[in-house]
Amino acid sequence: MLKVRLLTSTAKPMMLAIAGTALMAGVPALAQDTVGQPEQTEEDDELVDNAIIVTAQRREQDLQDVPAAVTALGGDALQDLQIADANDLQNQIPSAVISTGTGTANSARIFFRGIGEDESRGGIDPAVGIYIDNVYLGRTVGSLVDLLDIDQVEVLRGPQGTLYGRNTTGGAIKVSSVRPQLDENTFEAELGYGNYDRFQGRVIGNVAIGDSTALRFAALRRERDGYFTLNPNGDFANLAGTTVGDEEVTSLRASLYSELTENFSFLAIVDYTDDNSDPVPSSILDETDFAGIVTDRDGDIFTVEPAPGVTCSQFTPAGFQPVGCFTDFRSDVEAFGVSFQAMLEYDNFSITSITAYRTLEDELSTHISFPFFQQTDQDQFSQELLINAEIGDIFNLTTGAYYYTEDAFIAFDFIFPFDIDVQTESFALFGQGTVELGALNLTGGLRWTTEDRTVLSNAGGPLAGFGTGIENDFDTDNITWTAKVDYSLTDDLLLYASYSTGFKTPGGSPDCFSPLACFAPVDEESLDSIEGGVRAQFFDGRGTFNATYFYNDYSGLQIGGTLPNGAFTRINAGEAEIQGVEIEASIRPVSGLTIYGNASWIDGEYTEVNFNQAGLLTNSTATAAGPTCGGATPGSANYEQQIVDCALDLSLKNAPEWKGLIGFNYDIFTGPGDVFFGADFAWEDESFALVSNTPGSLVDPGLRIDARIGFETANERWRFTLWGKNLTDRDYWRATTSVNQVYAAPPLTFGVDVGFRFN
Repeated sequence: MLKVRLLTSTAKPMMLAIAGTALMAGVPALAQDTVGQPEQTEEDDELVDNAIIVTAQRREQDLQDVPAAVTALGGDALQDLQIADANDLQNQIPSAVISTGTGTANSARIFFRGIGEDESRGGIDPAVGIYIDNVYLGRTVGSLVDLLDIDQVEVLRGPQGTLYGRNTTGGAIKVSSVRPQLDENTFEAELGYGNYDRFQGRVIGNVAIGDSTALRFAALRRERDGYFTLNPNGDFANLAGTTVGDEEVTSLRASLYSELTENFSFLAIVDYTDDNSDPVPSSILDETDFAGIVTDRDGDIFTVEPAPGVTCSQFTPAGFQPVGCFTDFRSDVEAFGVSFQAMLEYDNFSITSITAYRTLEDELSTHISFPFFQQTDQDQFSQELLINAEIGDIFNLTTGAYYYTEDAFIAFDFIFPFDIDVQTESFALFGQGTVELGALNLTGGLRWTTEDRTVLSNAGGPLAGFGTGIENDFDTDNITWTAKVDYSLTDDLLLYASYSTGFKTPGGSPDCFSPLACFAPVDEESLDSIEGGVRAQFFDGRGTFNATYFYNDYSGLQIGGTLPNGAFTRINAGEAEIQGVEIEASIRPVSGLTIYGNASWIDGEYTEVNFNQAGLLTNSTATAAGPTCGGATPGSANYEQQIVDCALDLSLKNAPEWKGLIGFNYDIFTGPGDVFFGADFAWEDESFALVSNTPGSLVDPGLRIDARIGFETANERWRFTLWGKNLTDRDYWRATTSVNQVYAAPPLTFGVDVGFRFN
């Protein structure tokens, strides 16, 4: 049963203060593609049309008319804000924490509203779905996509259980590439150079073929030296000074669009990415306010060296080399995809078929508490049929069917060898309709999903006796639904409320370190969500203000945990409640100047756990309390309850209580062209990177500043941009796999880009 817990008395005035500040100053986030838009003339300034068209509800709508939490960034905004991949999105999205996966080069750890997934092994699916041109990506590995030739990115927060493919309890990121343009022949190129010998080159071309067909292609090459320096001692001292963390990415895309008749068209897309970037290495925590936490010898988070008192030895087995002695960092991720979209459109209805096939191959060597070696071989096929219809003047219907199948084989060495074969088949029928009753809209949606999953797992070495041929079968039939009501007080002010449900497919732990916890099955996760908000425009469309309140009630929350010995496992962590407020706003007070921003407040807690769940969450055992449960007394009559109470006091990981951004972009039009400059000031509260809230896992991103300045010629043929990120060179990290081994975020980076366009 859903239990709504109201904001505390102290939280209410704090949130009201944020809302008031945002409204008056135009401060919290750019949900519109206003950054980088062509400047309005003085005549146009009186009535500015900032309408952003999104497809968050699988049909075209003005963003301000969508009764849901959606952030949209268009291609111009992505370019102006120097957003290159999913990592760069996090400052623009309230209540979002995004980073590269621990120890990997091309996986994204995406958390919305305190919910996400950082496990890339086994039968485990992302909590935030990533969709590339309406195609769902089934694996966390390979999800750190480069935003090359992108038309728009839409970020949906909260459960998307009705209209979107699979497992989107946390939200969804929709990336739409630029469709080939009819009657247009253009070519553009850009070269960039920056510190750490960063080089990037990209080309984009569009070729019209006759009157009804066009071809578009895009290519990207990016190289950069690593931020990290290896500094091993002992037998490996000769490798000291070696750079690690190099980046090397090649990305290609080609698409063909044709309008065969007035009503029928198709779009074919092929993409390929080869990412040979080094994985992010773990290093010893450079500083901490907590006693007893071992810190780095030289106080530099970007030097990878052994802990104090540790000497590297060639006689230590390769699978047990400690942090700072392990030097074999390498990765190769190859992703290939092809999709075919056929569209039949009439005045009052349309039918879209989306057929897609994707493959992923991954080879990884890195260090995650212990040396870790992984190979992934995955392929997936999906077929979706989508129907949009307008019935009469008051009813809109979106309905369809979705089929998905996946075969993923993951082999890895983590202390001992393991391999996991995951086969998944999923089918869903869905529909959502809206009745328009003047200013009042009533929306209802329903999705039925049936899914079969088989996970065959094997453990080698001394674990083979109890860990070979372990098969878990997961069959689920689930109905999720949504109900919404929205009311337009005026043409510029919309109020809405919604109730939604979602679920995440059952799966299994990828670890097998004891007979009692060997590839343990993990049950389905379910979610009930309440959301309400306001969508407002003001100053003749030159300003927007969007505020959202959410309350999420999770049952069987799937979560990964770190045991005291550094090993990982997975459980259903009882029940959790998360509530919060998100605010996004932008304003154009004068010609050429756009101010934008966002803010979020999150309050999350576990509400029900048993002793076994509490033990993993707190790193406690039957005979020893974890480091965050100092008041528990092993052997006492109420010891188990003490551990449970300790777990209920934990904060959810990757859920900063406060987070915000304020930024601006200013265009000054001159005779020769457009001078533009802008900056973002992002701040994020402390949060924990481990579920156990161990003191050494406290993340403190603090204040980060990004800025850019440039010039574009009047004919838009040449563009020059000087940019910088993390201008204060703040040392911080977002992920850890133990109490003091962390994965640093990028330091100060800067560069210059020169672009050319011909048409």
